[in-house]
Parts: sequence; structure tokens; C-alpha cells
Amino acid sequence: PFWYESVAKLKSSKLKLGTSKPVNPFIYGETSISNIAKRFPINLIFKSFLYVSVILMLMYWRSYNYLFDKILIQKRNYFYYFGIASAIFLFFHVFFLGSEIDNEIFQKLRRLIIILFILNELFAQISLTKQLYLNSSKLSQYCYLSIIKLKVLFICVVVISSVIVILLLIFYDLSSRVDYILEWNYFLGLLFYYLLSSVMLKRLKYDVNS
Repeated sequence: PFWYESVAKLKSSKLKLGTSKPVNPFIYGETSISNIAKRFPINLIFKSFLYVSVILMLMYWRSYNYLFDKILIQKRNYFYYFGIASAIFLFFHVFFLGSEIDNEIFQKLRRLIIILFILNELFAQISLTKQLYLNSSKLSQYCYLSIIKLKVLFICVVVISSVIVILLLIFYDLSSRVDYILEWNYFLGLLFYYLLSSVMLKRLKYDVNS
């Protein structure tokens, strides 16, 4: 794109793209997320938006905790703790993204952080969806029940897919291209959960004279 050419002219000595040609890693798996995102100037854009995503995730899980706490009077909302933990681990993953520290312990720590992010995010989504479904009759005034059912279906697909992916990684030596395809699409799939949330809540109308 033309704006890359403009950046190249201004910062030619620092510009280092992850690939010299157009790629579609969602389908062909030519490269990893880290390889694309850690280089200038992509790292500035990518990491900045991910830090914003961390803040939005904290707000998201806090809002749903408020919903269950104040409206449904439920105090022990495990999804809230898993959600906050996932946002914290995502922050550290972004913070260390692009680091060139060649240390085995550091590399294992980074892998542990991303694994803990995925697990906490998955547990948070499962727990919240379960609570939404169990309380769907009470939430009918605030939520579209059809979206809640769609969330349940989505979580079932994600859990089954996660089990299949884990088994494949354990028992088969997959090529790097397959690993990259799974990586890009799995993270994209997790984001679909938030898209469903954006259309789940009803826009309530209040009578200003009441």
C-alpha cells in the first residue's frame, strides 16, 4: 500500500516488514502473528491497539460483573476473575511481544503467559455463557435470548475445536504452516464472542415522564 511506501521513504533504515510479498496467513499460514507484529512500523500500530484491547476487556468483564451483581444479585461471578486474569496475561504478552531476549527461561515464560491468557479467556467465556443461559428468563428484558443461545453454540464449537487442536498438537508433528493457520484463526474465533456481545443487549427505552 502507498502509505507503506511513504513510511519506507521516511524510515528506510528502520523499516523491517515480516514479508516482502502479500500474504494471507489465515488460509495459507505463510507467517506467524509474532513475525508480522514485532517489526517496525507494524509493532507500533499492533501493540497500541492491543493495549487498548486490554482496557476494553477489563471494562467488558467489569460491566458483566456489575450486571450480575446489581440486577441478578449474584456475588460469586467466576467469569469476572477469569476475564480479568485473561486481560492481565494479554497485557504481559503484548509487553514482551517483539523482545529479542535469547533465553530459554524467558521463551518458556512467554509461552506460559500466552497459554494462561487462552485458558483464562476460554474459562471466562464458558462461565459467562453458562450464567447467561441459566438466567436467560430473568435477562429477557435486557438481552436477546436468541443471541444467548448462539453464544452457547459458539462456546460448544470452541471447546470441541480446542480439544481437537490440543490432540493434534500432542500426537502429530504439524508443519509450521498448519501451526500458523491454527494460530491466526483460533485468536480470530475468540474475538467473535465479543462481537456477539455487542448485539446481545437490548436498547432499553425509558419514559422520561415516569
